[in-house]
Amino acid sequence: MKTHTLRPMDYLLLGVLCAVSPTTFASPSDEVRPPDWDLSQDGSLIIHRSARVAWPRCVEGMQWSGQRCTGKALWLSHAEALARVKARQEAEGVAWRLPHMKELQQLAYQNARPTATGQTLLPSIGQGWSWTATTTINIRSFNAYDYNNIQRGVNGQNMNQIKFLHGWAVNTATAEAQGDVLKRSKLLVRLVRPLAE
Repeated sequence: MKTHTLRPMDYLLLGVLCAVSPTTFASPSDEVRPPDWDLSQDGSLIIHRSARVAWPRCVEGMQWSGQRCTGKALWLSHAEALARVKARQEAEGVAWRLPHMKELQQLAYQNARPTATGQTLLPSIGQGWSWTATTTINIRSFNAYDYNNIQRGVNGQNMNQIKFLHGWAVNTATAEAQGDVLKRSKLLVRLVRPLAE
């Protein structure tokens, strides 16, 4: 059996290779950061860190049991949803509010991506059309001389009534938004609040 002995030049080359080989050191920017969207410790809230808000995982009328939403979802008109917000604010002393359309769409989009633990943010029960705080709708400017407006009986006065009677809703299962939903329609309600310090 032949044995190899290292010569002084071999030691020199080995030293140079060790000195030149890249070594990775963690920089402050490489630190593990918490995900922007995650669940609270008990799983009852969805936390959106960059927006500094928290969402209940369950729609109004339902409660988080630790594993799923229980109870019966409330189906409310827009006015009833606003009354529900006010009642919860007064009862709990928390600044609950209806979300804006873009916020609720963002939550629905994010729901399609599982969390770090592999869960979805929103349980499948309670997904569907939900009210938002966004109430203005995009209606073409009124033209009194447009034959289609005359034929449909649309005038400047009832254009304002249309804006007053309609609101925005988002389907949390698909992230689809619709701005011409009659406010008297009964939809699900999801609330949002500022993230506690």
